[in-house]
Amino acid sequence: MKVNFILDMEKSLTGSGVYSSATRLAARLREHGIQTDINGNNPPYDIYHFQTSLPQSLWRARILTRRKDRKYQIVMTGHTTIEDFRNSFLFSNRIDFALVPYLTKFYSYADYLIAVSDYNRDILLRYGYESSRIHIISNGIDLSKNRKNPTLGLRAREFLGIPDNQLLVITVGLCIYRKAPDVFTNVAISVPEHQFLWIGRYLSLGTIAHSSQLRKKFQTARRAKNIRFTGYVSRLTLEALWNAADVFLYVSREENQGIALLESIAYGKVPVVRDHPVFNWLTHDKDCLKGKTREDFTKLIRKLASDRKMMENLRLNSELTLQAHDLNKSVEQLVNLYNEIS
Repeated sequence: MKVNFILDMEKSLTGSGVYSSATRLAARLREHGIQTDINGNNPPYDIYHFQTSLPQSLWRARILTRRKDRKYQIVMTGHTTIEDFRNSFLFSNRIDFALVPYLTKFYSYADYLIAVSDYNRDILLRYGYESSRIHIISNGIDLSKNRKNPTLGLRAREFLGIPDNQLLVITVGLCIYRKAPDVFTNVAISVPEHQFLWIGRYLSLGTIAHSSQLRKKFQTARRAKNIRFTGYVSRLTLEALWNAADVFLYVSREENQGIALLESIAYGKVPVVRDHPVFNWLTHDKDCLKGKTREDFTKLIRKLASDRKMMENLRLNSELTLQAHDLNKSVEQLVNLYNEIS
């Protein structure tokens, strides 16, 4: 079987979640004996699997669909949604209406759609797609890799000057409004006795939504002694900070899955997340803590700081829950889908 992953703007996407997920899946599919190219030019292919939904993808999908004698199937991963686009970049909230006909047309070219979560599936159903066409397959992460390195974590805490009796609360993501750095900052200011790190690339304020509001929050954060925005960091630095942290605070306003959350649990961090349908695979007070407001998150952070036994129970339970997102399971499901439709 030959599969061609369509990944537009491959060089620009290097390091992104979409790019990492696609390359990781392609490598694992090859291990299963499926010849998998990325933007390949060596037909015939049995399956064209679109990983992006940019205009180049729309144009290519249209051409592939129109071939009357085609023997291949077209699969698309539906992680681009209107909901995920809003509150991200400049004018995103003004032009999001244009995405309705665009995405409806683009996804209509697919023979089969892949949703990366139950929530993502629900959105695609709202767009008018038949449930029989949608298969839920998590992007998944490699759970065979041991991410925990206490020694590296201790060195990072020493470098940062954070003692053992202080919680280190982190998050990972772009500094855009959808990811809610303003909420993260408000929570940090409300809990001055603990340290907060936002790890993720800065984008020019002239390119992102709600830039004036975020500018004020970034200025507030610079004056606070317990919050730092690191900007982009290397993979090794990221691993050190992930190991140094105690809690992963994920207050993002909208996600289709949230790979950073999966990674954080694999590093043994206690997840504190927004009470949002995309995180329904986690259960409050069992394998995570959930909140909706700054006051909620403030109480939850203080609750964890005063109850280390609770932290340990949540950590262990979340790691058990994470097994459902093992990359091996995702690859097996994808292989089964390919075999079923080809």
